[in-house]
Amino acid sequence: MDGNNSLKLVDATFRSGTTCFDNRTSTSFHWLTPEQVDVFKDEVVNSQKQVRLKKSTAADRQQVAATTVTAPTSAVTTSASASTSVPPSTPVPAFASPTTDVSANDSLDQGSASQSAHPLVADDDDPDVAWLNVNELSGGESEEFSKCLNMMKYPLAMVKRLLDEYGADIGLGYDIMCAFFKTLLRSSLGARVTAMRMQGVVPAFHGHVHNRACQIGWHPLYVDGVGLEDFKECERTFAKSNHLASTTRLATPFHHQQQIDEHFKFHNEDKYAMSGNFIYQNYRQALEKIAINSGQLALLESSLGTTAADYEVYHATEVQYLQDLRNEPDDVQQTVDYIEKLQKHAEAFSASKQAKTEFQRLDFNIINNGYTGPKIALVRTRYHTTHSKFLVIEEDLCRFEEAHGISVRWTFDSQEYKDGFVVATQRKYRTALAEVERLVVQWLFELTKLGMSGLAYNMCDKISKALKTRSEAIQRAIVVYSDAAALLTPPRQRLTFAKVIQIISLAEFDILRDTRQDIRLLPWMQPAHCEAMVLHFGIKRVKEEVRRFNVEITRLLTYLIDEHIDYYRAITANIIVNPPLATELQRRWRHASHISAAICRCISQTSRLVGFSGTVFPGQREDRDPTLGDGIPPPYWLAMELGVVLMEVKYDEGVDLDASRPTEEDDDLELVVRELEVDEDNIVQLMDHLSTFDDS
Repeated sequence: MDGNNSLKLVDATFRSGTTCFDNRTSTSFHWLTPEQVDVFKDEVVNSQKQVRLKKSTAADRQQVAATTVTAPTSAVTTSASASTSVPPSTPVPAFASPTTDVSANDSLDQGSASQSAHPLVADDDDPDVAWLNVNELSGGESEEFSKCLNMMKYPLAMVKRLLDEYGADIGLGYDIMCAFFKTLLRSSLGARVTAMRMQGVVPAFHGHVHNRACQIGWHPLYVDGVGLEDFKECERTFAKSNHLASTTRLATPFHHQQQIDEHFKFHNEDKYAMSGNFIYQNYRQALEKIAINSGQLALLESSLGTTAADYEVYHATEVQYLQDLRNEPDDVQQTVDYIEKLQKHAEAFSASKQAKTEFQRLDFNIINNGYTGPKIALVRTRYHTTHSKFLVIEEDLCRFEEAHGISVRWTFDSQEYKDGFVVATQRKYRTALAEVERLVVQWLFELTKLGMSGLAYNMCDKISKALKTRSEAIQRAIVVYSDAAALLTPPRQRLTFAKVIQIISLAEFDILRDTRQDIRLLPWMQPAHCEAMVLHFGIKRVKEEVRRFNVEITRLLTYLIDEHIDYYRAITANIIVNPPLATELQRRWRHASHISAAICRCISQTSRLVGFSGTVFPGQREDRDPTLGDGIPPPYWLAMELGVVLMEVKYDEGVDLDASRPTEEDDDLELVVRELEVDEDNIVQLMDHLSTFDDS
């Protein structure tokens, strides 16, 4: 799923003249109407409101993680300052990230007003969440931000169409599928997506610039059932349609759609004619990969002593590890939450006490200090608001103590509070260290990918840009880590970006000893094990590709036979009653037969590949009457290209089949049942190929 900028019309402000009136509309199935798209225009905003209501507890924990822990002996700050590091009460996530819905990013193409807009929101996973308050935007910025949110109505509308057309068990690739899928599940389509088992994928080329946590869950290499598909066909298809931009940019809506429909009509015909060669080339490539990669994997397994089950465990362990880096243990989280609530309670009590003192001295200040109306109102308002806030925090603290079985409240002088403060300080340090660890792990994985041989230049360029962005995130994380390390007793070593960029492998990153789990010696972090794991999953995807091609070959041959039968029946039905129509059908039949012959020629080449495990026999459609082909001669290309001969075999009704089997003396037996034969040489060759392919 992708968008095409080149076919968008220019904005009306840049166009001159009067638009020609044309109320015709296209009847092609390719188009979604504005009404079908606008159904989803408010989905993102509504889903964000629901998330904010349902996740208030999670928001409090994020606030605890972001708030600086103050020393118990330090002066108590105001409650307003304690919340400065927390997102506003009505935030809107502005960037695609693993923890937020999709809206937009700096790479969002705003485009122009067009008659066939496409969703063009695209960005990489970012570990940071940028919060944006729409009320603080200027008029133009607010308008553009609203456009960003409305952009998501296009992919939502397309997903609905795909579910309607193709049904269950489809795989859909999208550059930001990792973030868009959260929006999709929270939308009105969420129940259908789950029930119909739709699988989201980040395309292979774009996926390598996402962070590691995203790659191991969304990259095609780790998604079951996708085979060798890279999910970038939309980009290649739109690249071919870009030449239409100059002729459609200023056309009326009808002619704009008409030319695009005509282009894709010919595009589909070309793709269909080349389907046989597509199968042959990809089948050959898949068999070569199996032969080469299986040998490499066998050598690695002999030296490492690993099996296929180990690689599945490695993958699951890595997924769990990266998820755990974002969460603290429950006991630590509970202690930190309580310390934070106690500090908030102390701050609120101090502010309320100070406001009460000022309120009690109000008469004195009016007489002696000349307080007037505004100052008097300010003192009274502050007294009531601070007292109300203190009561709310007091109630929240009491509920927390009751829920966690705390019978005696901790004080700043109690040993429990001092121990908890140490835990909170260490927690802040470990949180900062975990963020550095997560970024460094992802960074080293991407460096490893960048150093692989055979990597295309464009992919290297995208990975390099992602590494630059990641390095900036690492620098910010290092600053937070250094501040937290200085608060410990004794202080931990400070970390500099210069030290990080000198790291060749995680084994040299000694600071990771302080993390909750030292991963430097885990098997899935060793280069040899990583290489074996990639080979294992690559072979799994290749075998899926082969199995799918075996299915598609049978389906394609079945379609070709059915098309031949349909043409034959249509021509014979019209050759007397409507000769001109029959003549035109004969012309198209001749053209279709040439294409079918070319397709079968490629399928025949595929069947002769060493390792071919499919069949060259056509099948039978479930919803098609099998008697439609009775009495119709088989197409010439079936025997000429595939060596498949269609014969009529008859058995008299009521006759013992075993007793009536033809013998050398009985050659004139009447035949009634259809059966497919293959010449003897092709059968021997087919059986040889079947024995060479291991589908385990």
